[in-house]
Amino acid sequence: MILADLFDCFLIDLDGVVYVDDKPTEGSVETINRLKKKGKLITFVTNNPGRTAQEYSEKLRIMGVETEQGDILTSAMAIAFHLKSEFSELGDKRAYVIGSKALKDEVTLTGLKIIDGEEAKTADFVILGSHPEFHYNEMKLATIAIRNGALFYATNRDPAYPSSEGMVPATGAMLAAIEVASGKKAVVVGKPEVIMFEVALTENLHKEKHRLAIIGDCLDTDIAGGKNSGIATILTLTGTTKEEDLADSDIKPDYVIRNLTDLLKETGEEGIADAQS
Repeated sequence: MILADLFDCFLIDLDGVVYVDDKPTEGSVETINRLKKKGKLITFVTNNPGRTAQEYSEKLRIMGVETEQGDILTSAMAIAFHLKSEFSELGDKRAYVIGSKALKDEVTLTGLKIIDGEEAKTADFVILGSHPEFHYNEMKLATIAIRNGALFYATNRDPAYPSSEGMVPATGAMLAAIEVASGKKAVVVGKPEVIMFEVALTENLHKEKHRLAIIGDCLDTDIAGGKNSGIATILTLTGTTKEEDLADSDIKPDYVIRNLTDLLKETGEEGIADAQS
């Protein structure tokens, strides 16, 4: 039996799995399209809050991946879903949001009013996601707001992500600075937290967990998150994690593949390792 046929549904990470920057990883486009033709249910799950679901969908379609906006779950979407689930009324609350327009748009959909400048110091919520223009003044305003009692949320703790230049800073690097300055830990929604997986299961009506797997390139987020959520884990070696990293980690995926094309190979073939054996 081919590896893919052990499962009906897949949660697939994007950065380092389907592509690096704007370049698809080896065989990713063809493999994903074949999985869809086989009737597999696929949701792309990313910690990166920098784009909307529509923008991610368009990026994938340009690469040749057959996908729709509803196939995407970002950490920005997950944090908005979580806030609406946790708080019955947000229309009279204000949020200071550090991050992309996509993140701010998702937060606005919750009913929260986004504020900035001096007003941010009295925010009810501080919500953080990465963006390339991160500035000291943002860290300062967030710190003051949190010390004044604002509830603190973040999209993820990823310290870095793979790019054509190598590993570059991500949300976790910015989050660490604000947590140290404010003395408060954020509630984090993205992988490996179970919140992201709960939203994925709720929003996309996936089948039984034993027929569901997450495919990712990072042991600390994708694989640990899958383990925390009780679903099968498949590590691909196209991004953050290399084969030599496995020996030094306590986090062990159920399967290790070289790239997504190995999903269409028989289990036990060269390139597919059962990490539990």
